[in-house]
Amino acid sequence: MINEYQPELWTVQKDDIYAAIHALDAGLEHTKSALIEHEVNYGRMTRKNRLWAEQIEKDIEVIELALERLRKCHA
Repeated sequence: MINEYQPELWTVQKDDIYAAIHALDAGLEHTKSALIEHEVNYGRMTRKNRLWAEQIEKDIEVIELALERLRKCHA
């Protein structure tokens, strides 16, 4: 048996979409601040610090993609 992703169409209240967008916007700003703080305080000179900065950058990309997709829901 192959487990395959099956897209589904769900109905979600508009207020829930707006709340999620607001929460992700706030999280995005905090994550960007965390990256700046990391760069200032630790930089990327060690493997650990470089990997941590790269993880924060990946988190930013994921949040931005989620925001883009949610904003399309109410456009």
